Amino acid sequence: MFIVFIIILFLIILFFGILYTIRVLNKAKLRASLKKNIKTGSKQDAIDALLNIIKKHPLDNKNRMDLINIYIEEKKFPEAISHLNYIFTYGQKQPDFNEPEINKLLAECYLEMNNLDEALKVFTLLRRNNPGDAYPYFQLGKIEKKRGAIESASQYFIKASSLDPENEEIIKAIGLVFYESKKYPEALTTLHIILKKNPADPEINYYVGEIRVELKQYQEAFNHYLKSKNDPLYMAGSLLNIGKILHYFNKLDDAHKVFTALMKIPGLERDHKLEAMYELGEVCLSQKDIQKAIVLWEKIVSITSEYKDVKAKLEQYEETKSSSMLRAYMMTSQSDFMNICKKIVQNYAKNAIIIRSEHQPDLSVEIFSQAVCNDVSTTILFKFFRGASNIGQLTVREFYEKMKETKAKQGVCITTTEYSPEAFTFCEGRVLELLEVKELVKILSKIEN
Repeated sequence: MFIVFIIILFLIILFFGILYTIRVLNKAKLRASLKKNIKTGSKQDAIDALLNIIKKHPLDNKNRMDLINIYIEEKKFPEAISHLNYIFTYGQKQPDFNEPEINKLLAECYLEMNNLDEALKVFTLLRRNNPGDAYPYFQLGKIEKKRGAIESASQYFIKASSLDPENEEIIKAIGLVFYESKKYPEALTTLHIILKKNPADPEINYYVGEIRVELKQYQEAFNHYLKSKNDPLYMAGSLLNIGKILHYFNKLDDAHKVFTALMKIPGLERDHKLEAMYELGEVCLSQKDIQKAIVLWEKIVSITSEYKDVKAKLEQYEETKSSSMLRAYMMTSQSDFMNICKKIVQNYAKNAIIIRSEHQPDLSVEIFSQAVCNDVSTTILFKFFRGASNIGQLTVREFYEKMKETKAKQGVCITTTEYSPEAFTFCEGRVLELLEVKELVKILSKIEN
């Protein structure tokens, strides 16, 4: 009887041992199948299999976490959040419960969904639980930056950097915050830390180029854009700025080639295409190819009728058809423009003697002269504008201050457009004359004849 009992017990143990072995083998087979599905890209098969497992074993945190990671890879963030919250609600007592990891994933999912309020709450919790970790400070800085709170973002980034001073992503974030805050020297100092380690970094070179442009350091900016132009993310912006700088240095043929090549890039964004056409039009004007500029302006207007001053440029061109001198005034080179301005001065008053003539940064021209007006010898400061934008009170006020600096007794502003009502109001009671395009045409007709 005892022997029979032993045999039965052995068979029972063997039976359960076989069941356990089968279960282990099935789990191993299933996990191998999951790994194969994930590796070969069959993510949906992996998701279906994991959903089937956790349906039978809802407290299986390991497989649920595998499912969450796949959802995150597939950018299915609401599904990932749902399962993360399930672990928080029901899986906390399991031995493999990892609260910091779950909070981190939860916050990152909220951030990806642009749910900044929820992301802020979770990252704040992570910061409180581990104040020596740079990661939550860095993420809180990114959230504040997205909210537009640049100063607060800067403080978080600086704190993160103090905890992890070698982290280049944090250094980069600090530099870009300085850039957005227009703290250009600080931005340069910070971003050059990364450039020393990686001189070819396209993103850093692009933003250093942007900063150099703001500081009017165009040659330095040009060199940085050359290093960022081959990266797809920064190609269009870099080429636009390369073309503008070439135009600034009067390398018109090179600028023409750059803008033309840019317009041919497949899939070029609409805004970049419009800007490239506009800048190419400006180059054509400098090359005195008005017909090509008009073609580009008309193409821009066919896409959007309100782009920059294009409509005004086309209207101005219509006005120039009746006056070759007005066309020359508006579209000639800077040196020829200066010569036309000098002729206007000499025809404006008797015995005009030009004392000083200067090109201005806004492409206008200033001429200080001595002449006879109403039989009285006087000094006159002239300001010549050409462009598509109307002249406002601020510009006229600045010119009046320049009159006082030069001790000119009279001032004359001449434009190819019009002045605002406020500009005329400012001139009342002052020896300051504003001449619009109609008066300009009359003066130019005298010179032409």
